Amino acid sequence: MVVRMTYAADGQRRRGRPPRLSRDHIVDAACELGIENLTMAAVAERLGVTHQSLYGWVQDRDELIDLVSDRLIRQIEILPPADSADWRDSLRSYANALRRLADDTPGFASAGLGRFRMLDGYEKLNHDVLVLLTDVGFEPPMAQRIYDSLNSLLIGWLAREESLIAVRQRLSVDPSGTRGRVITDLVEAELRAPADERFEFMIHSFLAGMPDPLPMRLASAVEVVVDIRDDLVGQALGVE
Repeated sequence: MVVRMTYAADGQRRRGRPPRLSRDHIVDAACELGIENLTMAAVAERLGVTHQSLYGWVQDRDELIDLVSDRLIRQIEILPPADSADWRDSLRSYANALRRLADDTPGFASAGLGRFRMLDGYEKLNHDVLVLLTDVGFEPPMAQRIYDSLNSLLIGWLAREESLIAVRQRLSVDPSGTRGRVITDLVEAELRAPADERFEFMIHSFLAGMPDPLPMRLASAVEVVVDIRDDLVGQALGVE
């Protein structure tokens, strides 16, 4: 008996795709669906396979979202500054790229709020930002702290923007809103403010508050002074 595998109906599995399953095929289908609409059942339907067959390749929806996010984050390129004094411009460029990715992928930011990801794409991004910051004079621990703080700020802001879409839609339908309370009026005014303006305010405020790295020669001088003092203390105590 010859058993022939058939493709699912049009719109589920692309014609010409090999009739075998792999992790890459699953992630491809998940990327096509988008994070906001991603379910294991939808991916299985799109591939023309059973729901249960996916679990031989991915553990659950959360892992699949991680894999999709990891593939998307690889699109972001970290560009070193032309001048080391302009390192803030490089971080601003990264922030804008992450915002564009989140705008193009509804659900990306919200899905990242409760999960710490260190797959290959995220690890490379982390590495590239650390190289940028250490090259301009930051010590690695401080460079990592700046990166983590910036990411927390960005993901939180972007996730809040996603959650406020429905609120803004209601405001556009009923522009009068609930008036007469100072806080309510201020909140509504801020919600109506252009997103670009609010985003730039946030990023500018964050980057302006970041310390500048020590100049390279000054950093080297500080290390020498510390070594000399340590040697003198050791001699005073009779320690070789």
